[in-house]
Amino acid sequence: VWMVEMSGVTTIDLDVFPGHKVAVCLMREVTNAKELRVQVKEGKFDAAFLNATMVVDEFHLLAAVTKAVGAHLSGGMKTKQIHTEVIFALAASKSILDSLNNFGIADDSTSVVVAMIDKADSEVEAVLSHVQGRRAPLSDLGGLCNTQRLMKLYKVQPHELSLPGGSLSDSAVCRIAVLESAS
Repeated sequence: VWMVEMSGVTTIDLDVFPGHKVAVCLMREVTNAKELRVQVKEGKFDAAFLNATMVVDEFHLLAAVTKAVGAHLSGGMKTKQIHTEVIFALAASKSILDSLNNFGIADDSTSVVVAMIDKADSEVEAVLSHVQGRRAPLSDLGGLCNTQRLMKLYKVQPHELSLPGGSLSDSAVCRIAVLESAS
């Protein structure tokens, strides 16, 4: 995986799908989440707006993006748009509505991850210009994560995290993968 960060936006080349990339930006101290959520529902943005407290780390997010791109390329998307598919790919269930409610931007979100697949820098900046907040490094995600809520959603048992090399990120990604294979 090749990553480059410029102006608070991290661009990641998806090695599994050559020629495809995702631009990701963590926004903190967001003051207009309610307005953004309305605009997202109206289809104003071609981007995924995620509740940052529901993303464990970059690996968790990248697993969802990769799953969404794979579904898009194979014609197997469950949602109408690839960026909605990213949010759905984070799901611990097969319910699109539950995914959007649990992982998408909420009216009271103060930290938001904005992810855009295969967009030019100018398109990324145009979307980010609508978010009232400050850009932060993706490495801040771990400190924002709502561990208890994610453990409950993914049905992660505490002993899983104490196994050698065990982490919430690994457990969440395993659940995402198992849900896909059970489909």
